[in-house]
Amino acid sequence: MSKETSREDLLDKIEETAQYYEKEFHGCSRCVFKALQDHLHLGDGPSLKASTPLAAGVAMRGETCGAFIGGLLAVGIVTAHEDLKDSDALNSSLAEGFRLARKVEKEFGTTNCTKIQTDRLGRFYSLADPEQYKAFIQAGGYVECPKVVGKIARITAEFILDYLEKMRLNV
Repeated sequence: MSKETSREDLLDKIEETAQYYEKEFHGCSRCVFKALQDHLHLGDGPSLKASTPLAAGVAMRGETCGAFIGGLLAVGIVTAHEDLKDSDALNSSLAEGFRLARKVEKEFGTTNCTKIQTDRLGRFYSLADPEQYKAFIQAGGYVECPKVVGKIARITAEFILDYLEKMRLNV
């Protein structure tokens, strides 16, 4: 099997895993992060737990897409440093996060949960409101959101693989 085929297989698996996690367990941020963690071996238990309250547009507020934030967490694990004094590493990691945001925006037109929901479901549903949450489910929220989650996991995985290859070639 060629390198490109195995890369495509890996990206397919990551996308499918993230979709499955979102359909079965919910929490877009953790579902993207967990799929990336499973297949790219990133992070640990505490980092997965930390991704959890970022779902549904950050704590169910409909702000920045939780799936995108789950991807950003993975990008941070790959690109950032633990030394707070390293401003070059900070700026580099921020730039990589910006690049990932542009890729997600190219795919979805935005990184905003409310806008993505409206584009996919015809309106925004506040998942913090039990009645709106029921309406979200009835409107196909767990059909559409898993597609978004899977696609963002794939975009992020591709981004990370490209970044790691670039770093390997620069060494």
